[in-house]
Amino acid sequence: MTATNFVASRRAVLTGALVGALAWASRPLLPRIRAQEKAAAITAELVDRAPTEPGDPLWSGRSATAISFNPQNLVLPSVQEAGTKSIDIRALYDAERLSILIGWKDAARNVDLGTVMQYRDGVAVQFPKDPSAGPTSFMMGVPGLGVSIYHWKSDWQFGPEYDVDEAYPNMFNGWYPYSGVEAGEIPEATDYLTKGNKVYLTGAAVGNSLSDPAAQEAIGPVQKMEAEGFGTLEPDETQDGKGMGAWKDGEWRIVISIPRKQPQFTFEEGSLVPLGFAVWDGSRSERNGQKAFSDWQETRLGSAVAEVTPTKAAPTKVAPSTGEPVKRVDDDDDGVGLLVPLLSGIGGAVLVGVSAVIGLRMRRARRERDEQV
Repeated sequence: MTATNFVASRRAVLTGALVGALAWASRPLLPRIRAQEKAAAITAELVDRAPTEPGDPLWSGRSATAISFNPQNLVLPSVQEAGTKSIDIRALYDAERLSILIGWKDAARNVDLGTVMQYRDGVAVQFPKDPSAGPTSFMMGVPGLGVSIYHWKSDWQFGPEYDVDEAYPNMFNGWYPYSGVEAGEIPEATDYLTKGNKVYLTGAAVGNSLSDPAAQEAIGPVQKMEAEGFGTLEPDETQDGKGMGAWKDGEWRIVISIPRKQPQFTFEEGSLVPLGFAVWDGSRSERNGQKAFSDWQETRLGSAVAEVTPTKAAPTKVAPSTGEPVKRVDDDDDGVGLLVPLLSGIGGAVLVGVSAVIGLRMRRARRERDEQV
């Protein structure tokens, strides 16, 4: 064997050994990579009282998660450009409720549905009715795998303050004989229900909450809905949502507060539950399916189950969250997202074996060539 062939054979064997050593050295990185794969996009922090208003001091200093939006251009009615490009999410929870603060830029405050061709601003959060039943579509679920939706409607909060007579203060006051008010007065919608003939407020007379101001006042600005796909949206039998919104300096800040205990599951501490969001921009005439939306965002209350133990403050599964930001899977893996699984465990052993075999075969081939020479 020539010196050159000997060096080449030795180089192949050393390459195999180097690969094996690299694989062995990479093994400690596996827990960090696996932790990233289980990281939550949104992490809620434990507090004594989950706030229901955007101006609550408990929101101060909380880190936000930015969620990108897409235009709903998949089915009719659709939009080709999203009015809202992204939202900022903060989340706090207590023993009974999960409160989500949603913020986004909006130059116009649209809260009026009392006049013609006006559309409201709104935001909604959805999640599977039963996350353990299997994955469902972020497009309002599918038959058999439905979603619960909590929808904040700006006109349900501010509508009573801004009606037709506020929009047109100089309008002529005629007589509305079935409203129950005197001639010369402009009736409110509730007058037909309390003083007059509710048949003339047809939607409310048949139980449609979208037309019934009394029902809207009883429910509040956050209505709970349910759906199992397109065209199946309807009010939930139980109305347990809370929340309020505020618009200032071209930005909406909305709190949607929901019970942790749902009919088919509970938002347990440490467990991941997917949340989806949607926003309607009234200034762009967005309504119904015309909206901006996100896909599923994994959300966790507190820290991961395996990382902490129960405490008096959090007596279920985990202790309070540290409040530290959680990296998302696709943010950054330091260039080792694929390398570590490949070079550790069984993968590393396979590479070592393959490299050794290649080195031996190269050495044998060169030895046979030298003998022929």
